[in-house]
Amino acid sequence: MKDMLDIIKKNIGLEEDEEKEEQETIIVPEHSFYEIILMKAKNLDEFDFALNQIAEEKNPIIMDMSLLERESLEDFKIAGEKLKAFRINTGGEAILLSKNSNILIITPPEIKLIRK
Repeated sequence: MKDMLDIIKKNIGLEEDEEKEEQETIIVPEHSFYEIILMKAKNLDEFDFALNQIAEEKNPIIMDMSLLERESLEDFKIAGEKLKAFRINTGGEAILLSKNSNILIITPPEIKLIRK
């Protein structure tokens, strides 16, 4: 009788088949969605706000740095140093989107940028 129940369970799917192939693994991200923020950095305070937004809220930012460069070359250089420190300390990433302009995408460590 037990053998008959085992056969019925197996036929209707209540008992897992040992020979069954491995199931596909699905990885669900910790952060269900990301908001990508677009902004122009006009001064160092806005740049610092952007880096904090990336670190705390885990949101990537596409940032136009050309206005900061035009307004104050010294502040632009300081922003570059802060960005370098951000990448080293947090593991975030930053890439220049265009060779002709100063538009960057900066991401938290949870988001990897793939360069092709």
